[in-house]
Amino acid sequence: MAIRKQELTHKPRTLRIKVVDRSKEGEPVANIRMPIRVVKFGMKMARAFSPQMKDLDVDWDAIIEMIEDNDTVGKIVDVEDEVEKKTVEVWVE
Repeated sequence: MAIRKQELTHKPRTLRIKVVDRSKEGEPVANIRMPIRVVKFGMKMARAFSPQMKDLDVDWDAIIEMIEDNDTVGKIVDVEDEVEKKTVEVWVE
């Protein structure tokens, strides 16, 4: 996981997620842009109502804190799946 800190003139407002299928010449298969408020609301609702989310060993509060951090902008997560030849990037802008 890589975090880049940059000087901000505004609070991060958007969470971006891009999935690239490298087996198809690196074409994005998903390119999602969501307001931070929608992401936070969705995470709270999923934790409250989804049994699968409750059973996961994930520190959701740490994830929300990372997203809300006023000093953090840029890439939060960069995952490469060598078997499936896919890359997932998550960043805040």
